[in-house]
Amino acid sequence: MSLTYINYKGKKILFIDYTKCKTTQDTIQVLESVRTEYLKSNEGILAINDFADVAVNNEYMELAKKYAKETFDAKTIRNSCIGITGIKKILLSAYNLTVKNKLMPFDTKEEALEYLVK
Repeated sequence: MSLTYINYKGKKILFIDYTKCKTTQDTIQVLESVRTEYLKSNEGILAINDFADVAVNNEYMELAKKYAKETFDAKTIRNSCIGITGIKKILLSAYNLTVKNKLMPFDTKEEALEYLVK
């Protein structure tokens, strides 16, 4: 499952795992699942995204920006990510310029989780 909730220091965190995605369509399917989860939720969301070893492209990023404006910005408390290297750094910078709740990159899952609960 690409979406799971984890409990970290008493906080409920949505863990979004893109690491098994092999194609752009796979990443878009995970993004669609995230959007559905946000729409179902009646509370603010803490989220961590794992992009390790995943290729993302402009098609995915444009859809992510659209969903951020429509759904994610209104319900996100804090948002973090891991696995951001190479071209993904540039894409993340572009994404963060257009959204209200920035996606904060970290080197380790533990650092990302600590950011979410502080």
